[in-house]
Amino acid sequence: MFNKKGAIGLAMNTIVVVIISLVILTSGILLLRSWMEGAEDIKAQLDQRTQDELLRLLVDQGKKVALPLHTATLQAGESHVFGLGIQNIDDEQYGTDFIVDVSLSKLIDTSGEITYTSSGSTEYIRPSWVLYETTNLKIKENDHHSVPIFVDVPLDAVKGTYIFNVRVFYTGTESYSDSLEWSSEGQYDSIKKFYLTVT
Repeated sequence: MFNKKGAIGLAMNTIVVVIISLVILTSGILLLRSWMEGAEDIKAQLDQRTQDELLRLLVDQGKKVALPLHTATLQAGESHVFGLGIQNIDDEQYGTDFIVDVSLSKLIDTSGEITYTSSGSTEYIRPSWVLYETTNLKIKENDHHSVPIFVDVPLDAVKGTYIFNVRVFYTGTESYSDSLEWSSEGQYDSIKKFYLTVT
Protein backbone atom coordinates (compact mmCIF):
# COMPACT_ATOMS: atom_id res chain seq x y z
CA MET A 1 0.00 0.00 0.00
CA PHE A 2 1.17 3.49 -0.84
CA ASN A 3 2.75 5.27 2.15
CA LYS A 4 1.48 8.87 2.17
CA LYS A 5 3.94 9.99 4.87
CA GLY A 6 6.89 8.65 2.88
CA ALA A 7 5.67 10.37 -0.27
CA ILE A 8 5.25 13.69 1.54
CA GLY A 9 8.72 13.33 3.11
CA LEU A 10 10.28 12.63 -0.29
CA ALA A 11 8.49 15.61 -1.82
CA MET A 12 9.67 17.87 1.02
CA ASN A 13 13.28 16.64 0.61
CA THR A 14 13.12 17.39 -3.12
CA ILE A 15 11.80 20.89 -2.48
CA VAL A 16 14.56 21.55 0.10
CA VAL A 17 17.24 20.34 -2.34
CA VAL A 18 15.82 22.54 -5.12
CA ILE A 19 15.75 25.60 -2.80
CA ILE A 20 19.33 25.01 -1.64
CA SER A 21 20.46 24.58 -5.27
CA LEU A 22 18.77 27.86 -6.25
CA VAL A 23 20.42 29.68 -3.33
CA ILE A 24 23.87 28.34 -4.32
CA LEU A 25 23.30 29.22 -7.99
CA THR A 26 22.16 32.74 -7.10
CA SER A 27 25.15 33.23 -4.79
CA GLY A 28 27.52 32.09 -7.56
CA ILE A 29 25.96 34.49 -10.07
CA LEU A 30 26.16 37.40 -7.61
CA LEU A 31 29.79 36.58 -6.80
CA LEU A 32 30.71 36.43 -10.49
CA ARG A 33 28.91 39.71 -11.09
CA SER A 34 30.80 41.40 -8.24
CA TRP A 35 34.12 40.19 -9.68
CA MET A 36 33.21 41.55 -13.11
CA GLU A 37 32.11 44.87 -11.62
CA GLY A 38 35.37 44.96 -9.64
CA ALA A 39 37.35 44.57 -12.86
CA GLU A 40 35.36 47.42 -14.42
CA ASP A 41 35.97 49.54 -11.30
CA ILE A 42 39.73 49.03 -11.69
CA LYS A 43 39.50 50.32 -15.27
CA ALA A 44 37.51 53.33 -14.09
CA GLN A 45 39.86 54.22 -11.25
CA LEU A 46 41.93 56.69 -13.21
CA ASP A 47 41.07 59.84 -11.35
CA GLN A 48 40.26 63.10 -13.10
CA ARG A 49 43.68 64.58 -12.32
CA THR A 50 45.42 61.67 -14.09
CA GLN A 51 43.03 61.85 -17.06
CA ASP A 52 43.62 65.60 -17.39
CA GLU A 53 47.39 65.15 -17.27
CA LEU A 54 47.25 62.35 -19.86
CA LEU A 55 45.21 64.54 -22.20
CA ARG A 56 47.61 67.46 -21.71
CA LEU A 57 50.66 65.33 -22.55
CA LEU A 58 49.12 63.38 -25.42
CA VAL A 59 46.98 66.02 -27.11
CA ASP A 60 48.57 69.33 -26.17
CA GLN A 61 52.21 68.21 -26.30
CA GLY A 62 51.86 65.49 -28.93
CA LYS A 63 53.49 62.71 -26.88
CA LYS A 64 53.26 59.18 -28.24
CA VAL A 65 53.29 57.55 -24.79
CA ALA A 66 52.76 59.32 -21.47
CA LEU A 67 52.98 58.12 -17.88
CA PRO A 68 52.30 61.10 -15.62
CA LEU A 69 52.12 60.96 -11.82
CA HIS A 70 54.50 58.01 -11.90
CA THR A 71 55.44 57.76 -8.21
CA ALA A 72 53.47 56.33 -5.30
CA THR A 73 54.15 55.37 -1.70
CA LEU A 74 52.06 52.54 -0.31
CA GLN A 75 51.94 50.31 2.72
CA ALA A 76 51.75 46.55 2.32
CA GLY A 77 48.12 45.63 1.59
CA GLU A 78 47.32 48.90 -0.20
CA SER A 79 46.71 49.45 -3.91
CA HIS A 80 47.21 52.20 -6.48
CA VAL A 81 46.37 52.83 -10.14
CA PHE A 82 48.92 54.42 -12.48
CA GLY A 83 47.65 55.87 -15.76
CA LEU A 84 49.39 55.20 -19.08
CA GLY A 85 48.38 57.08 -22.22
CA ILE A 86 49.08 56.02 -25.82
CA GLN A 87 48.45 58.15 -28.92
CA ASN A 88 48.76 56.79 -32.45
CA ILE A 89 50.48 59.49 -34.47
CA ASP A 90 50.82 57.63 -37.78
CA ASP A 91 48.91 54.45 -38.64
CA GLU A 92 50.80 54.04 -41.94
CA GLN A 93 54.05 53.63 -40.05
CA TYR A 94 52.85 51.95 -36.85
CA GLY A 95 49.54 50.33 -37.79
CA THR A 96 46.65 50.40 -35.31
CA ASP A 97 47.59 47.52 -32.96
CA PHE A 98 49.56 48.24 -29.81
CA ILE A 99 50.49 46.17 -26.79
CA VAL A 100 51.75 47.15 -23.33
CA ASP A 101 54.42 45.33 -21.34
CA VAL A 102 55.17 46.08 -17.68
CA SER A 103 58.22 44.49 -16.08
CA LEU A 104 60.10 44.90 -12.83
CA SER A 105 63.37 46.68 -13.53
CA LYS A 106 64.89 47.02 -10.09
CA LEU A 107 64.10 46.57 -6.41
CA ILE A 108 66.05 48.64 -3.91
CA ASP A 109 65.44 47.56 -0.32
CA THR A 110 65.27 49.91 2.67
CA SER A 111 69.03 49.61 3.31
CA GLY A 112 69.75 50.89 -0.21
CA GLU A 113 70.88 47.51 -1.50
CA ILE A 114 69.74 46.47 -4.95
CA THR A 115 67.86 43.25 -4.28
CA TYR A 116 66.82 42.60 -7.85
CA THR A 117 67.83 43.97 -11.21
CA SER A 118 66.88 42.89 -14.70
CA SER A 119 69.70 44.73 -16.47
CA GLY A 120 71.58 42.54 -18.90
CA SER A 121 68.79 39.97 -18.91
CA THR A 122 65.95 39.38 -21.35
CA GLU A 123 63.82 37.78 -18.64
CA TYR A 124 60.82 39.88 -17.61
CA ILE A 125 59.42 39.40 -14.14
CA ARG A 126 55.75 40.23 -13.78
CA PRO A 127 54.66 40.24 -10.16
CA SER A 128 51.19 38.81 -9.76
CA TRP A 129 50.16 42.01 -8.05
CA VAL A 130 50.49 44.17 -11.17
CA LEU A 131 47.44 44.07 -13.45
CA TYR A 132 46.97 45.82 -16.80
CA GLU A 133 45.59 45.22 -20.28
CA THR A 134 47.74 42.58 -21.98
CA THR A 135 45.63 42.24 -25.12
CA ASN A 136 46.14 44.15 -28.36
CA LEU A 137 44.86 47.72 -28.19
CA LYS A 138 43.24 49.09 -31.34
CA ILE A 139 44.09 52.77 -31.68
CA LYS A 140 43.33 54.66 -34.87
CA GLU A 141 45.50 57.50 -36.12
CA ASN A 142 45.26 60.64 -33.95
CA ASP A 143 43.23 58.72 -31.34
CA HIS A 144 44.50 58.01 -27.86
CA HIS A 145 43.85 55.30 -25.29
CA SER A 146 44.26 55.26 -21.50
CA VAL A 147 45.58 52.10 -19.85
CA PRO A 148 45.20 51.73 -16.08
CA ILE A 149 48.05 49.86 -14.39
CA PHE A 150 46.66 48.48 -11.12
CA VAL A 151 49.18 47.66 -8.39
CA ASP A 152 47.95 45.70 -5.37
CA VAL A 153 50.80 45.33 -2.88
CA PRO A 154 50.61 42.03 -0.97
CA LEU A 155 50.99 41.98 2.81
CA ASP A 156 54.28 40.07 2.57
CA ALA A 157 55.87 42.43 0.03
CA VAL A 158 59.51 43.34 0.61
CA LYS A 159 59.82 46.92 1.81
CA GLY A 160 61.72 49.16 -0.55
CA THR A 161 61.44 50.95 -3.89
CA TYR A 162 60.20 49.00 -6.89
CA ILE A 163 61.12 50.46 -10.27
CA PHE A 164 59.05 49.21 -13.19
CA ASN A 165 59.66 49.52 -16.92
CA VAL A 166 56.64 50.22 -19.12
CA ARG A 167 57.04 49.58 -22.84
CA VAL A 168 54.57 50.00 -25.66
CA PHE A 169 55.04 48.02 -28.86
CA TYR A 170 53.33 48.41 -32.18
CA THR A 171 52.38 44.93 -33.31
CA GLY A 172 52.03 45.54 -37.03
CA THR A 173 55.69 44.66 -37.52
CA GLU A 174 57.80 41.53 -37.27
CA SER A 175 59.57 43.12 -34.32
CA TYR A 176 56.82 41.96 -31.98
CA SER A 177 56.59 38.35 -30.82
CA ASP A 178 54.14 36.63 -28.49
CA SER A 179 57.10 34.87 -26.86
CA LEU A 180 58.10 38.18 -25.21
CA GLU A 181 61.28 38.35 -27.29
CA TRP A 182 60.93 42.08 -27.73
CA SER A 183 62.91 44.10 -30.21
CA SER A 184 63.59 47.79 -29.74
CA GLU A 185 62.70 48.25 -33.42
CA GLY A 186 59.07 47.49 -32.58
CA GLN A 187 59.06 49.69 -29.51
CA TYR A 188 56.68 52.60 -30.02
CA ASP A 189 58.39 55.11 -27.73
CA SER A 190 61.11 55.23 -25.09
CA ILE A 191 60.78 53.15 -21.93
CA LYS A 192 58.63 54.82 -19.30
CA LYS A 193 59.12 54.09 -15.61
CA PHE A 194 56.98 54.20 -12.52
CA TYR A 195 58.28 54.06 -8.97
CA LEU A 196 56.50 52.33 -6.12
CA THR A 197 57.81 52.71 -2.59
CA VAL A 198 56.50 50.08 -0.15
CA THR A 199 56.79 51.15 3.50
